[in-house]
Amino acid sequence: MERAQGAAIEEDDEPTLLEEPVPEQQDSLVEANEPNVLNNEQTWPEDDEMEGWQEQMRAMEAEEEAARAAGASGERVLRVPKGTSAYQSAWIADNSGDEGSDSDLSDEDDDMMDDSDAAASDDDSMAADAAHDDGDDDDEEYDEIRIGSDGNPIEDSAAGSDDEKDGDGDSELPSPEEEAAQLKAYLKERSQLNDDDMEFPDEVDTPMDMPARARFARFRGLQSFRTSPWDPYENLPLDYARIFQFENLRRTQQRVLRAALGAPAKAGMHLRIVLRAVPAQAAATFNPDRPFVAFGLHQYEHQMSVAHFTITRSADYSEPVRSKDPLVVHFGFRRYNVCPVFSQHLHGGATVNNVHKFERFLKPGVVSVGTIFAPIQFGAVPVSLYLPTPAASSGMDVGGEPRLPTLVGTGTSLEVNPSRILAKRIVLTGAPFKIRKRSAVIRFMFFNPEDVNWFKPVQLYTKNRRVGHIMESLGTHGYMKCVFDGQIKQMDTVCMNLYKRVFPKWNTSLWSEHSQTDEQKLQWVGPAAESDDAMEL
Repeated sequence: MERAQGAAIEEDDEPTLLEEPVPEQQDSLVEANEPNVLNNEQTWPEDDEMEGWQEQMRAMEAEEEAARAAGASGERVLRVPKGTSAYQSAWIADNSGDEGSDSDLSDEDDDMMDDSDAAASDDDSMAADAAHDDGDDDDEEYDEIRIGSDGNPIEDSAAGSDDEKDGDGDSELPSPEEEAAQLKAYLKERSQLNDDDMEFPDEVDTPMDMPARARFARFRGLQSFRTSPWDPYENLPLDYARIFQFENLRRTQQRVLRAALGAPAKAGMHLRIVLRAVPAQAAATFNPDRPFVAFGLHQYEHQMSVAHFTITRSADYSEPVRSKDPLVVHFGFRRYNVCPVFSQHLHGGATVNNVHKFERFLKPGVVSVGTIFAPIQFGAVPVSLYLPTPAASSGMDVGGEPRLPTLVGTGTSLEVNPSRILAKRIVLTGAPFKIRKRSAVIRFMFFNPEDVNWFKPVQLYTKNRRVGHIMESLGTHGYMKCVFDGQIKQMDTVCMNLYKRVFPKWNTSLWSEHSQTDEQKLQWVGPAAESDDAMEL
């Protein structure tokens, strides 16, 4: 780096050498790490580690063989009223082991206790005779049904024929045709409500052709979106092995900016810079009729990381902007081709677990946060988003001038933090079928008992702000018994929130003029820069 002497630049002036690179102090030009895919491979355990597990597996296999030989492989006997069909018996819960253990049903137990106290005030001998008679009636009016390991009743051939003859027991339950019609009407009504109600934009329908536990296997439930723990280094994609992360970004930024204050080049100096190892592609695009701008980078500012910036939609652009749409971002003095991922911006600061809700679209009038893979940038710099090609609404000048770049939004750089978690939320919904005080039977959220048991630990809530949980599965069609903190309404909707982490894509590329089409190039350069009145250095 040389400085020209005097106020004017003359060919005979002797330049003064200000600084030259020192190889020992130069930063590495590596922009991204090369991930080692073999690091994720699991090492084969030693023989002594496998010895204990082999003994446990042999013991478990012996127990299964003994149970299978005895014919008691997970089967149990359930006592039900006579005439109960196999379908109805699946709805009857076996409360022999945990009767009265749930405090949420204490109100119903109190009513039963009041009746028993009133009956106990009668004559003792009459009560004893009545109890003896009731015992005889129970033997005559009740039957025993075998329940398999999967929770479904095991039908006998004789019992099956009796159930076919007696169809009065299923009169309270809808037939499969009626249930399908009710489901179709319910989904149609809810679809109409989703279009009108923007408060719940994340509702999705549970698939009927595949299990929900398989469709939403990557989702999880959170009791509190702001405080529930979430490990930021859990199940990271391979692209996160290519980036750099600071242990303390603020301290590193202060040290780097403090070191830059002692640079020999000051504002107002006329400098001559000699570049080495310039790419041939960059040299071929040099145009002496246009300004050639050079920027200096601080330490680490050429290395890749996860950058976040705030963004607000432009009022002049009304088309929808979806997450991961291809855009051009002006990030400070650099320009990239990116596909940003949008999330909510919390004005009060980050949450306890650093989890932020993913947004499918860039909403108008709301400040959002965009996330991309980009080189590190210290300090707050302006950010603007543009379309890769000019929109038709940009128009064409009268003289045939090209369209101007279409501005999508503007904002400011926020932070460089790979630990920021972007959580995509989906809402599964169901409808009340029967309501009894604080308990209710919910349907249409799941369609098989295995899914009900899989999502049983996840908390439920209603649109009228009632909170509850799943108690047990009823039947074989996905009905479930739930308990809430208060009585719900028949027209209420029961919801379940599930979350999945979303990551940006490694598709960031430095915007270069030679990679653009003629239409894309003219929107940035314009004919004015190619005319005789172009600005000269």
